[in-house]
Amino acid sequence: MGDRLPGDFRKSTVDERRHMVAGAHPGLDATAFGRDDEMVELADVMVESSVGYLALPLGVATGFLIDGERVDVPLATEEPSVIAASTYAARIIARGGGFETTGGETITTGQIYVEHAAPDADQRIVAHEERLRLTVAPLLAAMEARGGGWRGIRSCRLPDSGLLRLEVDIDTRDAMGANLVNSVVEHLRQDVEALSSGRVVMAILSNAGTRRIRRARIAVPVSILARGGVPGPEVARRIVLANDIAREDPARAVTHNKGIMNGVTALALATGNDTRAVEAAAHAYASRDGTYRALTRYRLDERPDGSRLLRGELEMPVPLGTVGGAIGIHPTARASLALLGDPDAATLAGIAVSAGLAQNLAALTALVTEGIQRGHMGLHAERVAWVAGARGEERRLVAAAMRARGEYGTNAAKEALAEVRSQGGARKGAER
Repeated sequence: MGDRLPGDFRKSTVDERRHMVAGAHPGLDATAFGRDDEMVELADVMVESSVGYLALPLGVATGFLIDGERVDVPLATEEPSVIAASTYAARIIARGGGFETTGGETITTGQIYVEHAAPDADQRIVAHEERLRLTVAPLLAAMEARGGGWRGIRSCRLPDSGLLRLEVDIDTRDAMGANLVNSVVEHLRQDVEALSSGRVVMAILSNAGTRRIRRARIAVPVSILARGGVPGPEVARRIVLANDIAREDPARAVTHNKGIMNGVTALALATGNDTRAVEAAAHAYASRDGTYRALTRYRLDERPDGSRLLRGELEMPVPLGTVGGAIGIHPTARASLALLGDPDAATLAGIAVSAGLAQNLAALTALVTEGIQRGHMGLHAERVAWVAGARGEERRLVAAAMRARGEYGTNAAKEALAEVRSQGGARKGAER
């Protein structure tokens, strides 16, 4: 297990911490925590007790047509099939007219919980909203100058505890707004206690994101959905059925929604956003009627000319920002946003739900035709080839040999690598 790190570990410099970790765990190479000095320092700025940074693959899914605009989508993920699946589905959807997105408010909600509130506290709070707004006006001045700011306050009583819950809505524009909203609701404590005759238990933002709902819709001619020998109309019918299963069966919905988040979370991570907030909001929304369900809906629609469309929709909260926090300080996040054309927060949310819907359509199409593993393992082959020692061009040749054989184990990779090297023509590029 190694020696324990000292109690004052966090007070040391990042270089000292890296040496401590390496010294406490013989055989551990601290350079594995990152070799770029500037990024090591940036990590130390961003989090406490940093020892380095984790580099995740960043790829670009191409071919998205969103609200009439061509978009290339950066995705940060460790899963091999995500970007390929997004690109595949985006191109099919583009042939049907692309994604249409709606919604996209940029309101973040703060919550204040009050115990022992007077029976008429709800009415008092609402009646004195202007007083509360003026109390926090200095905190919101800069946001109001950008078109955001105070958007109202709501109240309710929790049925079991009887606590009074106040919800303060703040339009945070292109920021996700966590720090600002937390400051606002904490600043309201004294006034809320005076108006309610109660005691504030806590004041904190909500990650539910119910005021940040975004929708993406698609309409794809069933004639272009044929795959693996299955006719397009039958593929479309099976997709609708598979989605209905995920809306009925929570056990299936978990994996269904995980696939959606493969796209949404990968974009959130690439742009420096809070992936945990996005994930939590999505899964809470999937359970909003008391049963965990698929976030997507599909149906078949017949046009006047007799042709049929597969219509799909994804609706979910997408609490994303394009300024502030890690977004403003991390170079990869800034570069990813630049690749997207520097969108505002609402536009980024539309891109995110489009990426999620593309992922879902690709997954369902594979599931109801040849199965998910064929494509996934084909993309996994280069990983296995790397583990077996293949580098550069030989990595691609070994992966191709494994795909041809349909064998993806390490032994198969080593055998293929030996064959490639025995042929003598694949070392080119291996030292790159």
